[in-house]
Amino acid sequence: MTEQTGTEGSLITLIDVTKKYNGRSIIDGVSHTFKKGESVAFYGHNGCGKSTMLKLLGGLISLSGGKIQYSKKLKFSYVPEKFAGMEIAMADYLHGIADIEGKDRKVADDLIHVFFMDPMVKTRMDKLSKGSLQKVGVIQALMAPGDVLLLDEPLSGQDADSQKVFISKVNDLRQKGVTIFMSCHEKKLIDELSDSVYTIEQGKLARITLTDETVYKISVRYNDALKMWPEMTARGNRCELRTEEARLKERVMRLYEDGWEIVGIEECDRSVENEIKALV
Repeated sequence: MTEQTGTEGSLITLIDVTKKYNGRSIIDGVSHTFKKGESVAFYGHNGCGKSTMLKLLGGLISLSGGKIQYSKKLKFSYVPEKFAGMEIAMADYLHGIADIEGKDRKVADDLIHVFFMDPMVKTRMDKLSKGSLQKVGVIQALMAPGDVLLLDEPLSGQDADSQKVFISKVNDLRQKGVTIFMSCHEKKLIDELSDSVYTIEQGKLARITLTDETVYKISVRYNDALKMWPEMTARGNRCELRTEEARLKERVMRLYEDGWEIVGIEECDRSVENEIKALV
């Protein structure tokens, strides 16, 4: 359920929001208010609920419970993690989007140029690489960002120069008061673009501070008689979860208490993923 409300200072308010897939609660009774002009990052491992939260905020998927209130009718722009390729030339597609949004086609051409896409203007989108397709999705959103920009792993497959352009363009939008919600696991991008960072742990939204503290991966043997924790990821006959060093002992003890058989604990590569320092 969604509705509009005029609550002072709020842009989007979640009230006891729940989202289930196959009976499993990915988002579980979350209540929170986001304000206009915030730049928010949702951080964590794959499957924790980052993308689901983005889609709920934008009304792209239905709620299983609760409601979302908007301060007014909002216009959203969305960059999915995987942008679909179509049988149309890249420039023709972006020119079409410019026409729909009432923008001069030069806006599209300028963005094509700054993202180093000039050699591909006549290339069909279904022939583009994943990184180039992702840039098309970013360009589409930047042409007409509206009130809220939703970014799902926006730098996936992008080269370093394009990443710099992206960060600059998004920061320009922040200065103009556009609200940003981003699903991301790259600490550098979060540091450059976000005012606040949240993770989703056991379906709950929690504000966090990222750190370079050592992170460990705990592997347990899959057991269909036990309910997987929301932060667990299935890997064949194992399930994995990550935790920071300060919570390692607590997590191990809880796993034993719940009946899980621990088959491995190893330190994660910090350059790949930083995890939670503190939940507030």
